[in-house]
Amino acid sequence: MSADSQGKLSLTAKLGWAIGELGIAVYVGVTMLFFLFYLTEAQGLPPAWAGLALLLPRLLDAIFDPFMGAISDRTRSKLGRRRLYVLVGSILYGAAFCVFLAMPDFSSQMSKVTFAVIAYIAASFAYSVMTVPYSAMTAEMTTDYRERTELVGYRMVAARLGIIGASVATPLIYASQASLADGFRLAGIVLGAFMTVTGLVTFFTTRDAPRIERPVQSSSIWKELRALTSNQPFVVLFLVFLCQNIAIGASATTLVYFLTFAMRADGAVIGPLLTVAGVAATVFTPPWVLVSKRIGKRPAYFLSLAIACVMALPAFFLPPSLLPLLFGVYLLSGIGDAGNQLLSNSMVPDTVEVDELKTGERREGALFGAWAFCLKCGMAAGAFLVSLVLDLSGFTGGGASEQSEAALLGIRISYCIIPFALWAAAIVLLRFYSLDEARFNEVKGAIQRRRSGAVHA
Repeated sequence: MSADSQGKLSLTAKLGWAIGELGIAVYVGVTMLFFLFYLTEAQGLPPAWAGLALLLPRLLDAIFDPFMGAISDRTRSKLGRRRLYVLVGSILYGAAFCVFLAMPDFSSQMSKVTFAVIAYIAASFAYSVMTVPYSAMTAEMTTDYRERTELVGYRMVAARLGIIGASVATPLIYASQASLADGFRLAGIVLGAFMTVTGLVTFFTTRDAPRIERPVQSSSIWKELRALTSNQPFVVLFLVFLCQNIAIGASATTLVYFLTFAMRADGAVIGPLLTVAGVAATVFTPPWVLVSKRIGKRPAYFLSLAIACVMALPAFFLPPSLLPLLFGVYLLSGIGDAGNQLLSNSMVPDTVEVDELKTGERREGALFGAWAFCLKCGMAAGAFLVSLVLDLSGFTGGGASEQSEAALLGIRISYCIIPFALWAAAIVLLRFYSLDEARFNEVKGAIQRRRSGAVHA
């Protein structure tokens, strides 16, 4: 169905679209929480080599995201500009994820690094094929300022459930086998199949969802992507989101090391800990929707960023004997993260109309491709930064049970201090964002008047 949807979406449309986020969240959760751990502990790679093996594919993939978005902008298909890629990408990224965690028993570290790089490139590219067009559907399914927040709210609830599922299921699966390598291989099969199934559910249930069919006419993708830099609200959000994701990438990558070595806890604690955060985030997503409607998206985003910034510090001072207090920290962090994810992802669709007013083109794909580029660069930078800190602090991988005081300090810095600084930077940057609801409605009205003039001309 081709339409400019400005009314309320049906519950079926919202839920059907959001289901795809379950598999996406599992992919993101496992890559953030366990990929570095998998390479250092299950495959015995030094942290710096493992970090590099993950960094290169993430950077290549991030560069590909804006192009994937621009490609979907130009696509003409009976399935729509986006759903075709949701179908193909769902199949490919689940299979490639499985391959990455099924590394053969190579004897040399270089062979392991080479396999990891190639397999992760394939998984990352397939992930982009699915997720960039999927995300661009946010701006197509409705053009209502507040309805977009509700739509993203459903997606964020699904994201929380997916993260909880990944954090609980992955350690249970990899611990169920005789070796970590075998355990991660089984996790790849189970979770990869789940990703594909949830993506296919979204493909079939969004068949009648509203969409906008105005393929971009520009012949230059490079020129189109460069034009996004003139979209001031988008640029500000991009920088805020970049800091946010570097912080998340650093803390999430360090979590398993922090619990295992600094807090001397079993890896199985990850599941319950992230479940507390995930449940808090799920429960508080609807209240954040209401708060954003009451005080505006930008002020609400300031508040959620401040919570994340403050809650980054307490774990730095926690000794192993006070591990239970970490559950309280994660409870409050989950409340802040609910707002951070909801508000950033509901604000970025609003910048599509700013771009359309300036250029006359609707480039949801290119814009959300750049948004995905921001997310992945942030996650990659955070994870790679952690690998460098671990390496420089003298961390010993390969199953070592004891670490030096310097290594333990490096873990705590990666988990707490680096994220704190990045959250603070995000708060400062958000001060320069100026697109509120009144301004958005002015922009949308100007676009409608221009369209009406073009029709009557």
